[in-house]
Amino acid sequence: MTGVPDRARPLIGAHALLCLLLGGTALWLGVALDAVALWGFGAACLLEVPPSLSLWGRLQDGLGNRGLERERVTLRTVSVLLRLLALGMGVVVATSLSEAQGTQTQPMVPVLAGLALGLLAALWLAKRGHQGTHPALDLDAVRSRALLELAALLLVGCLLGRWFPWAGGITALAMAVRLFLSGQLLARATTLSAVACGGCGGGGCG
Repeated sequence: MTGVPDRARPLIGAHALLCLLLGGTALWLGVALDAVALWGFGAACLLEVPPSLSLWGRLQDGLGNRGLERERVTLRTVSVLLRLLALGMGVVVATSLSEAQGTQTQPMVPVLAGLALGLLAALWLAKRGHQGTHPALDLDAVRSRALLELAALLLVGCLLGRWFPWAGGITALAMAVRLFLSGQLLARATTLSAVACGGCGGGGCG
C-alpha cells in the first residue's frame, strides 16, 4: 500500500470541501424554497464532512490505528444521523403535499443539482482508482457513490417537477430511502474490524 495514502489524501480533502460548499448551499436554498429533496441533499452532504476529515487525518498517519477509534465513532454517529434525516424527510413529505412547488420556477436548482452531479461523479471515478487498496478507502468510495446517486435523483426530480407537481415529493421519498440504507450500511461497516484496519498490509497498523 506504499504511496496510496499520499495519492488518496487530496481526493478526500477535495471531497470534504466540496461537500461543505454544496451542502451549505443546498441546505440554505432548500429551506428558503421549502424543498425537502434539496435541503435533504444539503444535509446529507454536510454529514459527509466529518467522516472525510477523520479519514483524511488517518491518511496522514498512513492509515494505521492512530485515530481509528475516532473514525469508527464518527461513522457510527453519522449512521444514526443519516437515518434520522431520512425519517425526518419522510415525515415532512407526508405532511406537506405541496413540497417542491417552489423549485419549479427556480432555474438555479437544476443548475446546482447538475453541478453537484458532475463534480461528485468526477471525484467518485477518481476514488475508484484506489478501490481494493484498503477497506477504509473502499467505504469512502461507497459513501461518495451514495451522494452521487442522491445528486442524480435531485436533478431528475427538479426536471420532472416542471411538469409534475408531485415529482418533488416522490424524489424526496426516494432520497430518504437511499439515506436510510446508507445509514444502515455505515452501522454494519463499523462493526467489522476489516473496515477499520484490514488490508493495511502490516505497514501502517500499530
